Amino acid sequence: MNIFKPNRIPISLLVLFLFQSCAPVPVKPPPSPYGHQEIARIISGFREQETRVVTFFSSGRLSVETKGSESSSNILIVGSKNPFKLRIELTHAWGRPLLHIMIHDSELQILSFTEKKYYHGHLGTPGSLRFFPARLDPDQVWALLRAFPALLKYSRAVSLKGNRITLLNGKAEPVQVVDLYQESSLPRLVSFPEQGTKISFSDFESNSGLKYARKIRLDDPKTETILALKLKQMIFNKALPESIFKLEKPKGFEMLPLR
Repeated sequence: MNIFKPNRIPISLLVLFLFQSCAPVPVKPPPSPYGHQEIARIISGFREQETRVVTFFSSGRLSVETKGSESSSNILIVGSKNPFKLRIELTHAWGRPLLHIMIHDSELQILSFTEKKYYHGHLGTPGSLRFFPARLDPDQVWALLRAFPALLKYSRAVSLKGNRITLLNGKAEPVQVVDLYQESSLPRLVSFPEQGTKISFSDFESNSGLKYARKIRLDDPKTETILALKLKQMIFNKALPESIFKLEKPKGFEMLPLR
């Protein structure tokens, strides 16, 4: 006689096991749009970050992809908000200077060390896109390099989707769309519908309550440009000597307008 009997699982337990194993995984519901008070709180935080920074100094690495070509260089940036001035220095990895760029309001000066030429003109002109390949106004350039978005002028702010605030003009047209990280309400992506450009922000740091992204990426489909900035250092609100914003033409450099 065989004393080893096969184990028999009751049918009721088998059916229960099958139904449990096939049970759907709970799906987290999408976040709800922000209410009026939450929108006001988030916008107030943006305004605070904007008004508290009057100067900054940063360094890092800049990569640019445009129309099939790619370049990468070290970057040093010095900025003053009032008056609006920016100095940008691009160098090779081994230290040889490539470009020195000065922006004062919308005026633009560029020293091209590879060409031994000094260019002058205005930000946003077709000639300037060769050296600064993005269709941005001075406020957008400041926000990009300061590593935290600034809000454009708007008539009304609404939230039509979770983790998103849309700024509307007087005609109820979107002028700026801000997508935020759910866990922190920090800006993740800023879109400009009229221009078609987008700027993403990630890897945030805080310096005495002043927040900035260590990684910034700009996408401009119209000019087929992707600009990526990775910051190693950021210092806020230090006194800057006026001489730092003077760009002098070296001897032997040809002077040309940006056409």
